[in-house]
Amino acid sequence: MKTRTVLFIVSLLAIVSCRKDPFTEPKSPGKSIVDLQVPDQFDWRMSQTYLFHVTGPAGEVIKITTADGSTLLHKSIIPAGTKQTDVDLSLPSMLHEVLVNGQPVTLSGSRLNVTLPGTKESLLTNYILDFNGTSDYVEVGDPAGGELDFGTGDFTLEAWVKTTDRSADTWARKIVGKGTYYGIYIDPATGEVKGYIDNISTLGSVTAIDDGNWHHVAFKRTGTTIKIYIDGVAKRTETQAGYGANLGGSDPFHIGAMQIGANLTSRWHGSIDEVRVWNVGRSSADIAANYNKLINPSTPNLVSYWRMDEGSGTVAHDGTASGFDATIHGASWALFSNGWDSDGDGVTDLNDDYPMDATRAFNNFMPAADEGTLVFEDIWPSMGDYDFNDLVLGYRFKTVTNASNEVTEIIGSFKVRANGASMHNGFGFALQDAAAGILSGITVSGYSLTQGMITLNGTTHLEAGQTHPVVIPFDDTYDLMEGIANTITAGTKRPVDSVMITMSVTGGPFTAASFSLNTWNPFLFIDLDRGRELHLVNKPPTDLMNPSYFGTGDDASNPAASFFYRTATNLPWGLDFPVAFEYPEEYNQISSAYLHFEEWAQSGGLLYTDWYSNTNAGYRNSSLIYQP
Repeated sequence: MKTRTVLFIVSLLAIVSCRKDPFTEPKSPGKSIVDLQVPDQFDWRMSQTYLFHVTGPAGEVIKITTADGSTLLHKSIIPAGTKQTDVDLSLPSMLHEVLVNGQPVTLSGSRLNVTLPGTKESLLTNYILDFNGTSDYVEVGDPAGGELDFGTGDFTLEAWVKTTDRSADTWARKIVGKGTYYGIYIDPATGEVKGYIDNISTLGSVTAIDDGNWHHVAFKRTGTTIKIYIDGVAKRTETQAGYGANLGGSDPFHIGAMQIGANLTSRWHGSIDEVRVWNVGRSSADIAANYNKLINPSTPNLVSYWRMDEGSGTVAHDGTASGFDATIHGASWALFSNGWDSDGDGVTDLNDDYPMDATRAFNNFMPAADEGTLVFEDIWPSMGDYDFNDLVLGYRFKTVTNASNEVTEIIGSFKVRANGASMHNGFGFALQDAAAGILSGITVSGYSLTQGMITLNGTTHLEAGQTHPVVIPFDDTYDLMEGIANTITAGTKRPVDSVMITMSVTGGPFTAASFSLNTWNPFLFIDLDRGRELHLVNKPPTDLMNPSYFGTGDDASNPAASFFYRTATNLPWGLDFPVAFEYPEEYNQISSAYLHFEEWAQSGGLLYTDWYSNTNAGYRNSSLIYQP
């Protein structure tokens, strides 16, 4: 009798509460999502979690980036007194390789052991040359064999520099170069790095370097194309015929100055170290992987390499077989310094996201590279129309840690981007894999709770009555976006509104792994019914879920087997994207709007892991996607 009553209630809710038919066929050709043959064990995830076990010197900052070096995915430190640390990172399944401190790491397996290479900063004996900006310079000369002339061939110049002075010395302060034929300098107007070939200057590096911090600069020519790099990242690319000029002149090669005719000018004011000259245009991957590492002097195509670690005397030795030792005129030796540490926490200002706050050092994000998106069909336990826009919620967590990689606070941003439901839905998330101490060791603030249906713990402000930490950012979507909006391109549009939740640490200490955000468990509770929880596939309900909903309507949950929130053919009611997903317009199935969704789902997530992107033509039918 009880089961029949629940079935009746659920059916009634499906009829009178939802604003659209339980199921609508796709508007464009293709297989309906209900006809897909989805593997029974497929969890519909679009991210993978990796444990990076990193070994290196204590105090070394760990930076994990995309394979091209353009996007920072993680930053932390090997704490003082240790030589190893672990980094838990959730990354889009479409990624197959990352860089760890410039070193390529293939994403294969859940545990990745990484040993950091030795860097300039980690050596015990390090020296640099300081230049006074008025009379100092280092002269290499013009090798008789023409090894530094290059003709019309390719080349790359590299150096580490530090300065706060961009002012002109006759023309501009030079880092390294050969007369008027080629070189690198700092623009006196902007502080950006520029290059020149045959007296033709390039545009600037976009990034200024006169901030008193150490920066790696690189300038290369490939044919008639030049590129400028700052700290291993390409900042400027240009192509013109003049950049292919014949560089066969007799001007001498200098470090920290330039000779024009008989006049020596354009002296550098600051520090220079690790100067390298190559007779090839090095690839972006090579520069990104090795800009902060020591290079074997016998590396192919390395013409000259001045380490500048002598520490005394008037000669900077060329470490390569070329033997082009340079004569030092006035420039003084100094011990190498990692740079300022204004707050004294052991993290240099260059790497510290909070250089004036010793209790904070690093910001890390989940998702790592972009705002994530949750999409839901809220007619559960009945089957929806699979346009996945009943709620479109943007989200991102910022985890703040100190110089010991201990969490100070976590800030979650939740943006209602679209509301395709007539029902008033609330949103929460559980940290089901969090360490036991989290339940009493944090305080939560920033809620938008207006319906009087959520009971909070008086101390932590987590939801009361829960075995695991549960946070309810808001209890009614209509408080953030009133009515149905942002689901039809020509229909009602409303501004995006958001809630910011702060989880402040009061106990601990806790690391990021203690919170286990990578396995978070987001959910809706539907139409002001706190017990009617809707989670992602196979994510368990919280303690306040009403289990009588399971097995009703189209729901085929089997709690005994840990199967939750799926149909009999393993279709979901919610998806979690690691990007700002462009969702289908009203009544258009996701399988019709995204043309490789079918292959991805039926392969159990093995094929077209980038199906939701716009990687190539043929990935999407843009006419079926909502246009804001």
